[in-house]
Amino acid sequence: MGVKVDAMTDTATAVFRINGTLQGPVVDILGQFLPELKALPREQAYDRTLDDLDLLARCFQIFRKERPRFRYVLVDERRRPVGEDNVPLSCGRTLAEVIAMVVRTAAKRYFRRRLSPASIRAEMETEAEEARVHDTARSPADELYDAIKAYLLHEWQVPLVPTYSEMDPALVRRVGAKILDCREPDTLARLIADPDAPVQPLADEEAQGAATMPSTFAAPFVSPFAPAAKAPLTPVGPVVHARTANLDDVLTPDHQRLRAEAFTQTLLDPEVRAVLPNVDQIVRIGDVLRGVGGLPATALVEGLGLRKDQLAVMLMVAQDCIGSTVFGRLFGPRADPELVSRIVERARLRGIGPTTEVIECAIFMRGVFARFGHRSRRD
Repeated sequence: MGVKVDAMTDTATAVFRINGTLQGPVVDILGQFLPELKALPREQAYDRTLDDLDLLARCFQIFRKERPRFRYVLVDERRRPVGEDNVPLSCGRTLAEVIAMVVRTAAKRYFRRRLSPASIRAEMETEAEEARVHDTARSPADELYDAIKAYLLHEWQVPLVPTYSEMDPALVRRVGAKILDCREPDTLARLIADPDAPVQPLADEEAQGAATMPSTFAAPFVSPFAPAAKAPLTPVGPVVHARTANLDDVLTPDHQRLRAEAFTQTLLDPEVRAVLPNVDQIVRIGDVLRGVGGLPATALVEGLGLRKDQLAVMLMVAQDCIGSTVFGRLFGPRADPELVSRIVERARLRGIGPTTEVIECAIFMRGVFARFGHRSRRD
């Protein structure tokens, strides 16, 4: 119970700090490029932007084009500049997570205006409100939002929100992650018309343009204790790849725990060190890895075909997010395999596999446990 309360408190604190920054310095900077935004009363500008999808899309475009102007806002907890979307900011969230929060908030507001106008609330909707106990009576807008929120991740989705509002919640659950393959209204409309048809790839010139669009990888928090979202996921056996970790190498002879010594060379890899939390605390890293049970490690390796570097990064990021106590329950020797299997299913939905970059593995894991608010800093 204490973990849940602390997590909700961490989330509320993070959201409060994020909203304060967005409503203050971020709006001030954007107002230099958008006269209609500058003309609004400062205390109303952010709220009005969330209610205007076209204005919000233009704000994102300006942010990407003029990112150096936001350098004093994009800092970590030590006030050092942050240049990547996946690095935690001073609020404890990454820029990717902040963007996802804004997109989800704008989408929820639009759904309520479009589908349940009578239920629109005056106060701003935030992630913190999602942690509250919901009313038993769910509006059509809330039903759709609950079904689609796991797939509202990127700024390029803002213009697609009106088309999303035309989807039935059952359809959203049916097509699942295919939603993220639709970057254009026409492509999304075809998916709605024929959910079983494969999503057609963009034309070469469109694909090249999309490739230059900044993307955000972090997923919104989905509790590993909750049932996995329904999606076109076909059961598969162990994933095997040439570089998949050898379980006999990474586990103790009795296969009860990880062997920290097996990761010595892996932890020297510059790419691993770039994303590994507390990378200089070698003894602590070794203790965390030695505390991982054989069954959870096997589930991750066989379920996703993970390499040693991917396995180490995902485990260390998880521990950094949820702290030692909860980490032990999820990944320790006595962990419930069902809980790890749900994380594996979500990782498959996100395309995590043996060819995934370690940075994307880290982003995925932070997304899964985002609302725990980096509790390990206080453990």
